[in-house]
Amino acid sequence: MPIADNIMIFGDSIMKGVVLSESDRRYRISSELGIDTLAQSFGLNIANHSRFGCTLEKGLGILRRTVEKNPNCSAVIMEYGGNDCDFDWAQVAAEPNKEHFPNTPLERFTELYAGAIEYLRKHGIIPILTTLPPLCSERYFNWICRSGLDRDKILGWLGDIDAIYRYQEGYSKAVEQLAERFGTALIDLRSTFLAERRYEDFYCADGIHPNESGQRLIQGAFSNFFTEAKEATV
Repeated sequence: MPIADNIMIFGDSIMKGVVLSESDRRYRISSELGIDTLAQSFGLNIANHSRFGCTLEKGLGILRRTVEKNPNCSAVIMEYGGNDCDFDWAQVAAEPNKEHFPNTPLERFTELYAGAIEYLRKHGIIPILTTLPPLCSERYFNWICRSGLDRDKILGWLGDIDAIYRYQEGYSKAVEQLAERFGTALIDLRSTFLAERRYEDFYCADGIHPNESGQRLIQGAFSNFFTEAKEATV
C-alpha cells in the first residue's frame, strides 16, 4: 500500500494510550504509544481521534463527523473490538442462568465494520484495520470481580476463565477476515504481542490495557507498517 500523508486514527482506549496506574489503580494517558514520534519519523500528519470506552458503533459516528470536516484525509486506521466484545458483568453475576449478549454482537460488529470500509472507500480514503491485542484472561477476570461481583456465578456462566480470551479472539479474527474480504491493509497487533514469550508482562493489572512497554510494542508494529508502506512507493 502506498503510504498516505494525512492519516486519522479511530479506536478505543488502547489507541488512546490509556494505562492503569500501579500506584492508585486509576487510568491515565501515557505518551509511550508515540503517535507524534511516528508522525515525525515518517513525515506524516497523524491525528488520533480514539476515545476511552468506544465501541465500533459509537466510533463510527465520530468517524463520519470527523471525515466530513477533514476532506484532505487520505487514510484511516481503525482499532475496535475490545469494548464491543465486552459484557455487562454485573448483569451476568445477577442472572447467570440467562443468556447475555456483548455490547456489539459479532454479526452486528462485522456488518458495521464492513459498512465503515465501504464508507471510507466511497470518500476516496484508504481504510487500514488493526487486529485486537490479546487480553490476559485471569487478570481481566480478577479485575471485573474486584468490586465484589460473585466470581463463582460469573465463572459458571463463562464455563472457564479462558472463555474470555477465546471470545475476544473471535472479534480479532473477524477483523482479519474483513481485511481479506475487502483487500485492505492490516496491522497485526495481536501477533506482535503473541510473539513475546510472556506477553502478560506487557499488560496492566486489568489484563486488557497494554502497559507502557506494551505501548512500545504497538509503536513498533506501526513503525514496521509505515516502513513497509514507504518502501512500496520506492
